Amino acid sequence: MPLPSASPPTVRWELSLLASLPALALLVAQCAWLPHFVSDDAFISLRYVERLLAGDGLTWTDGERVEGYSNLLWVLGVAGLHGGLGVGVDLVAAARLLGFGCGAAALVVLACAGAPRDLPSLARAAVAPLLVASAQATLGWTQAGLEGPLVLLLLALGFASLAAAHDRHGPPAQWSTAMLLRLGVPFALACWTRPDAPLWVFVAGLALAAGARSLRVALALGAPAALAVAAQLAFRRAYYGDTVPNTAHVKAEFAPAAWPAGFAYVGSAIAAHPGSFVAAALAAVALWRAPARRPLLGALLLPVVAWLLYLASVGGDHFPCRRLLHGALAPLAVLVAVAARRTAPRAGGTSGDAHGAVAADAAPPTSPFTGHVADAASRGVPLAGAVTVAALLGGGANLYVARTDAQSHELRAETWEWQGRELGRALAAAFPDERPLLAVDAAGALPFYSGLPCLDLLGLCDRTIATTPLPAWLDTVLPGTPKPPGHLRGNGRYVLDRAPDLFVFGPPPGRPLPVFASGAELEADPRFLDGCRLVRVDLGERQLEGERRAPITALVWARVDGRIGVQRGDGRVVIPGWLFGSFRLRAPIVQRYQPPTPASAAAAGEQLAALVPWLETRGAGAAAAADGRFVLRLADGEAALALPLPAGRWRVEIAPADAASTVAIDGCERDANGDWRLPAAGERTVRLARTSAGGGPCEVQQVVLTRRGD
Repeated sequence: MPLPSASPPTVRWELSLLASLPALALLVAQCAWLPHFVSDDAFISLRYVERLLAGDGLTWTDGERVEGYSNLLWVLGVAGLHGGLGVGVDLVAAARLLGFGCGAAALVVLACAGAPRDLPSLARAAVAPLLVASAQATLGWTQAGLEGPLVLLLLALGFASLAAAHDRHGPPAQWSTAMLLRLGVPFALACWTRPDAPLWVFVAGLALAAGARSLRVALALGAPAALAVAAQLAFRRAYYGDTVPNTAHVKAEFAPAAWPAGFAYVGSAIAAHPGSFVAAALAAVALWRAPARRPLLGALLLPVVAWLLYLASVGGDHFPCRRLLHGALAPLAVLVAVAARRTAPRAGGTSGDAHGAVAADAAPPTSPFTGHVADAASRGVPLAGAVTVAALLGGGANLYVARTDAQSHELRAETWEWQGRELGRALAAAFPDERPLLAVDAAGALPFYSGLPCLDLLGLCDRTIATTPLPAWLDTVLPGTPKPPGHLRGNGRYVLDRAPDLFVFGPPPGRPLPVFASGAELEADPRFLDGCRLVRVDLGERQLEGERRAPITALVWARVDGRIGVQRGDGRVVIPGWLFGSFRLRAPIVQRYQPPTPASAAAAGEQLAALVPWLETRGAGAAAAADGRFVLRLADGEAALALPLPAGRWRVEIAPADAASTVAIDGCERDANGDWRLPAAGERTVRLARTSAGGGPCEVQQVVLTRRGD
């Protein structure tokens, strides 16, 4: 039946804003409960932003261009916001501010979808944004620095607009092509925000097209998204020489083995958001009872189902607080908002849905996301009330889980990103001119704050590692145990061919042994065993999150003869003091996580027996001096370093000179002039010693060996 004509209503923005206030207040409380968490992956995007603003393009490090981000619109948005705010606001603050702004805007959009038209309808309009604000994904990821809030906002705009079009213009078959193109714009922008976002508009378009029995609906709705994807593909091919983001090479396995972990992830995500899914299920029943609403029901519900199946197929996600459910909260909330809307029968007339009998009176004014007509048939009023009550109770259930779930408390206690910040700053201060190549497992905060050339050992920002087939030895590692997506790629030989100067395994401030595939492979390479040393660096007390301060000890592997290592030439050997007292791995301990043979187990046990006491020793070790440079801080005791030396007569000096410290070379004799005679070339151990008579620890910058003859 045609819709009745009516004058355009007055937009009641003030009521929509008023209806969103409880959710906005809850969002502020959620952010206050988790005030300091910023995801390490957010710093990957921020490093792209930083280099873009510095004129280095959309790159993560010098050299080959690699698309290590998967959120182009978010990267550009943070860059634009930071440029607008000026240099007084750092990039982290800009990203967090943008995340909060997008989350808040999404709540207002969802309140508009609830069509508040008078004070009694405010409660019904408030339930959808409350469901989102109370969710665990919202708690964890609103200010985490990643694109989730922007995806939430764009999907809220897209699905709320679909609901509004259904209210105003009837079944999808009656929608003009121009209108469908406009409706597709938020989905197109979402495609620039996440590469998997086309799934949302694809499934929504098919659902509407099935209801309209017209493929035109799907084609027109999806056209902006298709153009957006094509434009980004053209840019990607021209700029990066690839057809998919580099992250897709690393994460997108779609292997059958991933499905059990993926379904477990989906199940836990649903359980962590009970209010959203229960209220949405009841709302689906309400819309199903109105046949004219079924195409809209399909457009809101089926994309969520498809998204959950997609998450299962990729093995879920390793981040806490169900990050990838963030965007799905939008269509669920719109579904609840539409079902919760209702109008009571008017005197002398009846209420009807958008395509049934409508009272002769002019329809009351509504929000820009809804139509001119009543939303639910009188027979649907009880269900609409039930949806409202279920959503209000569901918000409480969501909030209870969000505040009590172990994953939420895991994020609240997480500080290693800020330890990465301090280690990154320390490395930048220690080697301002040498610019060493830093190899990392965690490619976020540590590279971002160091500003150094970096190599991503997991491959997110390195095409060679990303496109290396999964190591065959992974199949025998902990059979049946799920392995985190995005953490399985590795290429130890390639890494050592790049000759990094520094390695940090695991999350900052570093693990003593390899954690992931690249590290486990290079551990057995002679170039690593012979050429690298584990250094314990005392960074002192540093500020972490908020006002909390704590001492940080970093564990960094360094290449002995690299840019920042031992320098040889012109009859001199200059040894950085901070290399003394480092640990040398003589046999693999991790052994690619394979079952050891008796011989390898004995060698690994011997090395582990040596490593543990070394980690516990605090008498000598590297430290950051007052100027930021790394030095050896030596108290009572000694520190040694073994390295190859040519034959000859050598004078050995400590810089700066210290009367209480002595130096010796094992296996050599000292002549009357104080020089050390090396009868043959070979590996020698240089030892520094200091007595307690020195009156406290000294700081050794370097040891210089000068050749004085044969």
